[in-house]
Amino acid sequence: MPERLAQDRLAEALDCLEKGCESLGISLSRSQIQAFLSYLELLALWNKTFNLTSVRDPIGIVRLHFLDSLAISSFVDKSRSVMDVGSGAGFPGVPLAILYPQTKVTLVEPRRKRANFLRALARELPDVQLAVFEARIEELKTSATGLFSTVVFRAVGSAEFFLHAARRFLADRGRCLMLHGPKGKTTLSRIAGQLSGLGYANATIKSYRLPLGNEQRTLIIVEA
Repeated sequence: MPERLAQDRLAEALDCLEKGCESLGISLSRSQIQAFLSYLELLALWNKTFNLTSVRDPIGIVRLHFLDSLAISSFVDKSRSVMDVGSGAGFPGVPLAILYPQTKVTLVEPRRKRANFLRALARELPDVQLAVFEARIEELKTSATGLFSTVVFRAVGSAEFFLHAARRFLADRGRCLMLHGPKGKTTLSRIAGQLSGLGYANATIKSYRLPLGNEQRTLIIVEA
């Protein structure tokens, strides 16, 4: 019975994914839905041993992680490569890579257990272009990674530190996307006067709510 319940919960999570994507104007193919299912199952398996995410419920993972990642997809330059800094369990980089399989997404994660999970996930998703670097952003060299049109952060500590560290990885006219909670305007106000010194031209902010819920989010877009 518990195994049956888990399968039912998984089906509900996939239904949540499809409805949430529909509300975002995103249409997923069968292979993409299967990729998200594989992601969900591998994350649940690893979470039994390692604390990759505090959200354990499949529907919660879909809403708070998958859909939150996909909500910024229209701001990503999918024609070029993307870097996800401090990727953790792969958010937002992996959902974006599944959505845009033609786009190479580089995941930067310094913690060994999480980096190992990301490597296992990359093997599980052969149709998705993922590269994993087990390192801190300040330790990486552009000669190893190349340059990126988009660098994304989620749940970072110091916005100023990460903006400074990410600047050298940005291609001409690239952008940093910072996924933030409801207090993104406070962060933007704090960093606005420092943008020029950090090597950026301007910053804007977009507010949105998570699909199928009422959680407020902000996205800070910093243009080089």
